Amino acid sequence: VFYNRLLKCFLLIDLKIGDLKHQDIGQMQMYVNYYDREIKLDDEYDTIGLILCKERSELLVKYTLPESNKQIFASRYKTVLPSKKELQMLLNEKER
Repeated sequence: VFYNRLLKCFLLIDLKIGDLKHQDIGQMQMYVNYYDREIKLDDEYDTIGLILCKERSELLVKYTLPESNKQIFASRYKTVLPSKKELQMLLNEKER
């Protein structure tokens, strides 16, 4: 659990070693709801939940979270940093 002073909100991060499952998203939704209802103050913004996982499924995220979701994110992490050459290629693509 982190608190972002600039955004004035809690940030909950869950690091998953395996693939993302719908239970993981439901668990994060429960944590976010708890913080919003019990911990955050009236002048703070809604809690953000971030799930970092080895593999994620776009369809699983799409159909597990409500369409109005603006505070839970699932993203894939890498266990190895890209090489200098790969980073240069990415930067060149972004410039175009």
